[in-house]
Parts: sequence; C-alpha cells; structure tokens
Amino acid sequence: MSTVHLWLLSLLLASPAFALSGNVVATGNVKARLVSEVSTIAPGQPFWVALEFNIRDGWHTYWRNPGDSGQATSLKWQLPAGFAAGDIVWTTPHRFELPPLVNYGYAAHAVHLVEITPPKDLKPGTATLSAKASWLVCSDVCIPEDADLQLKLPVAGAVGVVDASEAALFTAARSELPSAEPAATSARIHDGRLIIALGKEWGATLSQIKSLAFFPYDEGGIEYAAPQTLIRNKDLVELSMKLGDRPPQAGAIRGVLLATEQSGNETVTVPMEIAAGLAAGAAAATSGARAVSPERTETSLPVLLLFAILGGLILNLMPCVFPVLSIKAIGLVEQARKHPAAVRTKGLVFAAGVISSMLCLAALLLALRAGGEQIGWGFQLQSPLFVTLLVYLLLAVGLNLSGAFEIGGGLAGVGDGLTQGDSYRASFFTGVLTTLVATPCTAPFMAFAVGAALTQPPVVALSIFAALGLGLALPYLLLSFAPWMRRALPRPGAWMDTLKQLFAFPIYASAAWLLWVLAQQTSSIGLGAALAGAILVALAAWAYQKSKSSSSTGRVAALVTAVLAVLLAIILPVRFAGMAVAASGVAAGGAHAGAAHADGDWQPYDAARVASLNAAGKPLLVNFTASWCLTCLVNERNAFADSAVQEVFRSRGVTLMKGDWTNRDPAITRALAAFGRAGVPLYVVYNSKPGSSAPVVLPQLLTAGIVQSAFADTPRRTATP
Repeated sequence: MSTVHLWLLSLLLASPAFALSGNVVATGNVKARLVSEVSTIAPGQPFWVALEFNIRDGWHTYWRNPGDSGQATSLKWQLPAGFAAGDIVWTTPHRFELPPLVNYGYAAHAVHLVEITPPKDLKPGTATLSAKASWLVCSDVCIPEDADLQLKLPVAGAVGVVDASEAALFTAARSELPSAEPAATSARIHDGRLIIALGKEWGATLSQIKSLAFFPYDEGGIEYAAPQTLIRNKDLVELSMKLGDRPPQAGAIRGVLLATEQSGNETVTVPMEIAAGLAAGAAAATSGARAVSPERTETSLPVLLLFAILGGLILNLMPCVFPVLSIKAIGLVEQARKHPAAVRTKGLVFAAGVISSMLCLAALLLALRAGGEQIGWGFQLQSPLFVTLLVYLLLAVGLNLSGAFEIGGGLAGVGDGLTQGDSYRASFFTGVLTTLVATPCTAPFMAFAVGAALTQPPVVALSIFAALGLGLALPYLLLSFAPWMRRALPRPGAWMDTLKQLFAFPIYASAAWLLWVLAQQTSSIGLGAALAGAILVALAAWAYQKSKSSSSTGRVAALVTAVLAVLLAIILPVRFAGMAVAASGVAAGGAHAGAAHADGDWQPYDAARVASLNAAGKPLLVNFTASWCLTCLVNERNAFADSAVQEVFRSRGVTLMKGDWTNRDPAITRALAAFGRAGVPLYVVYNSKPGSSAPVVLPQLLTAGIVQSAFADTPRRTATP
C-alpha cells in the first residue's frame, strides 16, 4: 500500500464516528476521562487534551496549591516514542472554607488542560495516549483515588478540525484560565504582611476594581484563611495579606489574582496570572510573620552547622546506628596497636563513606522536593522495596559476623589485609550502611537542623547535611586519630572472635525489626516475598563460602548458585512490591492515610479536626510517628504507655491523635514542615494551659515525667452526671 493510500485511510478513520474521548473511570466520587480537542493528530503538530472530572455533589478536588490541606491532582503519562506532554494548565480555582482552614480546588466539574506534542516523524496509524491520574477528593473525609486512562487518536496528514461535540468543553475551560495582562507592578513585605501593588498600567480598570483575591502558586507563603484587604491610595491599588509560615523570598510572587470589576450595572470577575517582583531585601522584613513553632526563628548558618554536628554525634547512641558501629569497633580493637597509621586512614575512609552517602541522600531528597514531592528525612524507608533490600544487607552483615561466609579479611578488615583495597572499600561501605540505617532516627538538635536545611538554598542545605554526616562519623574518627584513646582499648585476643559473633545478634535484631516495619507497609504477599528473599540471601552466602573450598567445577557451580540466589532475591520484592501495596490497602497521600495504623485511643491525624479542637480550647496531643522510627517506638512503649501518663490523658480529657508517616503521606509532610521539621518523631501539645492555644513542641526523647508535666496545668475533666 502506498503512502498516499495510508494517508487516505487515516483521514477516513478520522471521521466524526471515531471516538475522541477515552475510557471513563468512575470511583463513586469522581468520573474521570481523557478527551481530545482535535479529531486527528499530525506529525510535529501540538494539540490539546483534557482530563475531565465530574465530581459528586458536596465533594471537591484540589488545585496546584491545595491550601491548608489536600493534594494537587497529578498525571503520569505513558506516551508513544517521541511524544511529549506539557504540565497541567490549571483553571482558576474556587475557595473552600472549613474554619479555620481554607482550601483551593474544584467542585462539581473540573477540566485540566495538557498540551501534547507528537514527533515530526510520526507514521500514519493510531496513537494511544495513556496516563495514570491521581487525585484527592474530599468532603467531611478525604479519599485518595486514581485511574488508568487511555485515549486513541488517528494520525493524519494535518491536524483535524476541533470536534464539535467537545469544543464547548475546551472553550469553557479556556474561559476560566487566568489571563496574563495587565500585570501587578510590584510586591513587598511589610510588618508581617505581603502587599501586592497594582500600578498605572492598569489604567481605568483600577477605578472599576471592587475586590481582589490572591491564589498563590507556592505553598505556605500566606495565611490562606486570613482576610485579604484591598487598599486604595490615589492612583495605586494594593492587596494586603498576612504572611504564612514560609514567607516568600526575593524573586517573583506568582499566582492568580481574581479581580471583581464593576462595569455599569454588570459585575465581572476576571482572573489574571501575575509574577510580581519582590525586592531582594524584602525577606528581611518578615518579623511579623506567624510563628508556628518556637523553633521557627531565623538561625545563623554557624549555629545550624553546630546543631547538625551535635545531632549526628548523638545519633551514634540511637538503637538504629549502634549495631552497625559495632562492626567497626571490632576492626579498631584488632588493629589499633598493629597498624596505627592504617587505622587513621581507615577512619578517614569511613568518614568519607558516611559524609558522601549523606550528601547523596540529601541531594536526592532536595531534588524530589524541588519536583513537588512531599517527602522528608527517612523518605527511603517509606519504600517497601528499599526496606526489603536493607533487610537483605543487614542479614548478609550478620551472617558475615557469625562466620557463615567471609569476603577478604571480613568487613572489619583483619591482619595484614588491613592495608589492602578490599579493607578500605569495606570501611567506606560500612560508612554508607551507617548512614542508611541512621535515617529512621532523629536525634535532638538534628531535627531542627534538618528542618531548617530544607528551607535553605541547595548549597547551604548540603553543607548542613555534610555537618550531620561529620557528627555521625566523629566518634570513630576521633578514636582513629587519638593514640591515648586507642591505648585505653582492651588488648586483642581469642575473645575477639566470640565478640564478633555476639555483635551479629544486634544486626539480626535490626533485620527482624525492618521485617516488622515491612509488615506495616505491605500485605502478607510483600512480607512473604521478603522472607523468601532472605532465605535466598542465606543460600547465596553459604554457596559463596562453599566455593572457596571446592574444586574448579564445584567452585563455578557454587558461584553460579550464589549469583542466581541474589538475583532472585532482588526480583521477588520488585515483582511483588506493587501487588503487595495494593493488597494492603495502604496508599500514600490524603489526610487519612495514617488511619490504618491508629490504635487504641489514638485517632488518625486530621488537620481539620486539629484546627477544630484547638479553636474549641480542647487539650490535644499529636504524635507524628512511623513504624520504622525506633525513637518513636521507644517513646510510645515507655512514655505514652506509662499508667500515670494514661491517667493524665483520661482525667484531663486529652484527645490523642497519631500522624502515621510509615508510608508517604503529603498531608503529614506538610504538617511536619509547618513546625520546621523534616522527619519524625514530633510531639505537639495544644491547649495544655487555660487560655493558651499556641502549640507546644515536646522533646524528641520523652519520659513519662515530661508528658505529665506538659499537662500539669490542664484542668481536670468534670464528671458528667
């Protein structure tokens, strides 16, 4: 068939009878579909599609900035080779008030436009566009939902005319897009308020403006629920609003300005996109900004670096880290007197492993947050796949310490092998492992430093994380370089083998704890895959050790067995990870994602309920926690489970709320950020004293006495007849 015939066939397929909208997915609250504006597409010619929502009465979805709570709708495309999809073009949102919260989003109907560009060498036929749409839909409760959508479009020699049946949809959506002109002339910060000024270029429109409302693109810049005040000053109109907990920095204030104009007897609402310049020194004038937490004050970089070093230093005492450091302790005891120079070198290599891996982890965290991900410290442990692989690694380390297999001179390095490359590599990767297992813990000083780092420019943030890594590596580094400290160590002897084997059991305990964490994150399918993989890791260790004492044929067979066992161990969690999460019913995102782990008297975290109880003056304790946070678990088992503390909760009528961050939850990530934190634990007390609604942050290491003292001034609950 000739090319001409192919084009004719394509045009024939592009007749009005050809479906231009994709499959409709109904969730019970939302009906979603993809629809094309054109009847045919052509090589290299951009065209528009729309994600259309028909939303159940009384429910709403969210804008790009959801406001005080919520989550923006997202699209993940799977397009044919050479196709490119633009970002969502957002129509003007509506304001939803649930005092004292305000959200931005859409009720009843929403249309999200996306521009698609096909490749210039696109061949005739049919192009299938696929996308996974994810959204949060809320009423009195919030439900995270998603849908797999498809749209099939014929390819022709030219873009087809706008399809009449869908033209009204796109026309209506474009009428709700903010226009680019006229633009705001300037913005400034004064006395804790953001002020956007509209200048002379607005002309006669200035006198017609009756009200203004600003919807910011960036989260946290203003208090969404606070009134926005219109101020007239001769030929200038200004809109003044209260700053939020993350005041804008120098640059552009971006968002949608909604102007209500009076033209004769007609009232017209006009949305306009603005990018008002903010002076470079404006950020210094934020003294009136709302202090969400006592820690949300400006702190100099040297103080932040000191806090990071102290936090990393204390992290060595946490149960997450100590078992791994025992590995290095063995090598140091054995080698302190034989090779002091090599001990110093290995100390530096270990520190390099800790700091470099900390910087890599921080860079990934910053990059993901810059891309819009709501994540924080310890984010990798919210991945069941990562947790499974970490179980394998700890199991292998334990088996090595138990003597089941040896690589070179062992992970700690022994004898003359200390100066060999393998030993230095072992030191480096022990530092990497130390960083990985340290992330479930948040030590005093460290929480503030990490939280502050995530609000700083990348270079400053990375320097804070480097200081954190230095603090984590500092004890071993000092021990390596201080002869008088090494002389205090016991002399090596036969007892070292017993000690090394004994140290394997804390490692096994860490692996068992991570399996428990995995059970909270996935279903029995995911846990079963991880357990099967752990058996395969043990098989690989045995086969590797067997290869050392076998003949050439047996050595090859043993090594092949070891490699295949490791590969299968990795494939198992990768293959079953998605199924396991789906079967468990645990989904990230949404205000109620923590509900699956709320237990006893603890209610799942709900930002709206927190605000409601706080406004009513009710005593409240919010516990932000995660199953992979050992510090959190220790506090819960010791402080919160104490009988005297439980009596305080009952007698004072304290509402207990748990924000479970075991799996990713953007709502909890935002709540942590509001207190300047990037990880758990975080304990916040409301209304512990009569007439005081300001939140109080408790220490990260709790005792029963600390919790009782927090509610010492809370009146006892009056008994009801």
